[in-house]
Amino acid sequence: MTEAANVPDGLVIEGRYRIVRRIAEGGMATVYQAMDERLDRTVAIKIMHTQLAQGPHREQFVERFRREAKSAAAIANPHIVQVYDTGEYNGLDYLVMEYVHGVNLRHEMNAQRTFTVRETLRILSETLDGLSAAHRIGVVHRDIKPENILLNDRGRVQITDFGLAKAASQVTLSTTNMLLGTAAYLAPEMIEHNQATPQGDLYSVGITAWEMLAGFVPFQSDNPVTLVFKHVHEDVPSVADPCPGIDPSIAAFIAHLTARAVDARPADAVEAMRELRELTAHLP
Repeated sequence: MTEAANVPDGLVIEGRYRIVRRIAEGGMATVYQAMDERLDRTVAIKIMHTQLAQGPHREQFVERFRREAKSAAAIANPHIVQVYDTGEYNGLDYLVMEYVHGVNLRHEMNAQRTFTVRETLRILSETLDGLSAAHRIGVVHRDIKPENILLNDRGRVQITDFGLAKAASQVTLSTTNMLLGTAAYLAPEMIEHNQATPQGDLYSVGITAWEMLAGFVPFQSDNPVTLVFKHVHEDVPSVADPCPGIDPSIAAFIAHLTARAVDARPADAVEAMRELRELTAHLP
């Protein structure tokens, strides 16, 4: 059971960040809108839950959290939420990020259930573009899912939470709530060996695209153990099954992203992006 930090509106952290309101609460952290009074700009502050900040693995978590924050801050791409700062407040670790005016992809999925092929390919392309910037410098996301793909007020994709899954993995991956939110998108090698690869990010992107087109994920279960078993031992069915009218080249591309074997997928998002450009150039 996670415990959120009690951070009142109006509180000023480090003499700089004034909390405006709570935006959202997730499995690892609570997100607040805040004002950076030094630079006079709106930011988002993600404050990690007490389970992570005060648990038996605290020192290891803090070290990994700060290291991953630095890695995320090094990624320069318009489709990545920019990381500005990291620190500690009352024993709780926090991350200061670009504030994105918009919603996450899950919100849009809940609102419209399915997406057109054109919408799906655009979001897929922008997500791969952001991941390409990360993969080029050796950074892997590890937790791509609709909740971590933000759509700003211009509809542009911005990926958030780079590295947080890695920093928190030892503490949280054994908890049911965390697993339920993530298991539908986890690559087989992450489940079996905790092996984080660029291809694992692509698998998660492929599952997300599959869901956007079909309106549901390819593997479903209320039991996360059953769900991860399916990812490890079953091939992802073709998206043409629920979407029989889809162009075969699109179905083949999503199948390439979601291949069960790591080496059967594109090497990274750079290669996947190249494939997608070639594919879209030949679409009617």
